[in-house]
Amino acid sequence: MSSLVRDGSFTPEFDDLVSKTLRRWKVPGLSIAVINNDEVLAKGYGYSRYPDKPVKPETLFHAASMTKAFTATAVSLLVDDDKQFPDVKWTTLVAKLIGDDFVLSDNRTDQITVEDILSHRTGLPDCDDACYGIDAKVPDTPKSVTRKLRHIPLSQPLRTTYQYSNVMFTVAAHLVETLSGQYLGDFLRQKIWEPLKMTNTYYGGDDLEERRGTQDMAVGYGYDEESKEYFTIPWPVQPEGSGAGEMISNVLDYAEFLKCMINKSGPISEKGHEELVKPRIVTDDELKPFMSYMCYALGWETFSYHGELIVGHDGSVNGFTSKMIYIPRMKWGFVSFANSQDGYEVQQKLCWALVYELLKVPLERHFDWDEYIQGEQDKDHPKTKEELYPNLPEKPLPTILELSAYAGEYYHPGYGTHIVELKDGKLQVDCMDRTWRYILTLVHASGEFFVAEMFYVDARNPYNARAEFRIGPDGVVVSFGIEYIEDLEGEKIWFERRR
Repeated sequence: MSSLVRDGSFTPEFDDLVSKTLRRWKVPGLSIAVINNDEVLAKGYGYSRYPDKPVKPETLFHAASMTKAFTATAVSLLVDDDKQFPDVKWTTLVAKLIGDDFVLSDNRTDQITVEDILSHRTGLPDCDDACYGIDAKVPDTPKSVTRKLRHIPLSQPLRTTYQYSNVMFTVAAHLVETLSGQYLGDFLRQKIWEPLKMTNTYYGGDDLEERRGTQDMAVGYGYDEESKEYFTIPWPVQPEGSGAGEMISNVLDYAEFLKCMINKSGPISEKGHEELVKPRIVTDDELKPFMSYMCYALGWETFSYHGELIVGHDGSVNGFTSKMIYIPRMKWGFVSFANSQDGYEVQQKLCWALVYELLKVPLERHFDWDEYIQGEQDKDHPKTKEELYPNLPEKPLPTILELSAYAGEYYHPGYGTHIVELKDGKLQVDCMDRTWRYILTLVHASGEFFVAEMFYVDARNPYNARAEFRIGPDGVVVSFGIEYIEDLEGEKIWFERRR
């Protein structure tokens, strides 16, 4: 088997593997850094701005959910500070720390701890679509996102099920800001980035613009299979998702963070290092060859492979993906950023190729990541009307009322306002004011039942769900329901008609 790293450099064989994998998954560019006993090897491949500006190790990318490890680290610094924050422990109730801002929709409010919100085990399902983005009349903030949780249904008992929740990390951001009196980005810079000499890391687009401008920032892309061309995706600016994402950085700065984790060094305490990577819940039940079940700790995932503990986290946001892992015993780490929706596919293959070489895994025990990921993509398609409604009558029933009678303003205290309009003969809701901007088109199925076709505009991703209208005894539409939360298994979020 050809060597991928030799004499402190990536070999031509590795460069060739990167080029082939970038082409296979149609990714414009990515950067990679490998840490080996505190030595950092970094390189850029492809284009940060297609087709002529190359990626360099210094190129900036959105870190997306790799921000979560820093949010958890910020909380660990509060836990360590017994003098200023004596009440903050991993087992402290969140409601005890931020009071009435944190209220959930059932009786578990007084049971949820700090470690629960950082390990995706509260029972809160994904509810990103409830959040208002920067284009809204009243954009959400970490505080308003936290406060709306009292209106979001929970779908699992506490500490029984892993449910990835961006929103709970935003609660953690609000917690840090409330207790410290500092904006989270300023807290991270002062307490973590500066001590680690992470001098090219920023918190959101405004911070980047003010401190150095965007000239060294990669542009995010998607790929249009019909035109066979890349399309530009707007830079994601989502301050309402603080804590879950928002960091902008490069592989060189993240390598400094990984060295801190590998060496269990400051500014994180010895106990903090232990707690951050201690497993709290199993994430899924799908085993891969020679790999243990994956667990979630606090802003980190952990698992074993061929007897080696591996710690890491991935990230994905419109136009960008990121991946980092480290193997503590071997003092080895990997971090990568890419400027594509499909960057993860490339990062996964390259990361594991390097791990296989590091651990001397025989070729016959290598996992075929290309085949696996392609299979996952092939299964990932919007559900058809027939899949959503398998028992439709052969001749669908007409709506009780004319379509124009369903148009109006509908409201849910957690999800806000939906204005249903009749456009080109179809009912439609403009949700371009949300964190993930989308247009919702209601396609009639039968009777008062519809398919809600959600098209996420920036990334050009479709998603379909069931929707329904209810009519009162007076013959007037009174409410509109949509299955926004898949984990609720058929239960809809009901919007009451206001006008």
